[in-house]
Amino acid sequence: MRPARFQQLLLDATAGLPGTAAKAFADTGHTRHPYGIAVEAGGRTSLWQVVGIGAPGSGWSEPEPEPVLGTRPTAMDVPAPTSDPASVEHALVAALLAADPGEISAVEIYSDLPRPPAVGLGATIDFHDGSRIFLNHVR
Repeated sequence: MRPARFQQLLLDATAGLPGTAAKAFADTGHTRHPYGIAVEAGGRTSLWQVVGIGAPGSGWSEPEPEPVLGTRPTAMDVPAPTSDPASVEHALVAALLAADPGEISAVEIYSDLPRPPAVGLGATIDFHDGSRIFLNHVR
């Protein structure tokens, strides 16, 4: 999965979150990161950067190959996001898992880790084709 397609999948998945509005960075004027979404929930906007690592042997200049489907990870209950970015983190991942057609092989939510990475909030999403997306809270 490539960042542009993931960004659209994430936007489509968040469309059903109650009390939430999401836009692509490009639609908000945010130019520091090429891919990501701005999520407004509970009167606060949080920014979520999308960074990807391609599947082994794939080149970014080539057309994106057909998705590889497999066993889906366990779904999560979709919480109602609040102004707390941690609640948005969980809502984004839960909505993404609910919308996934079977491309996602594993998800690691940073705030659930005993030692979260430096970004603090976000997730690493692995795909059956070998690609990986990092969803990072940047503000």
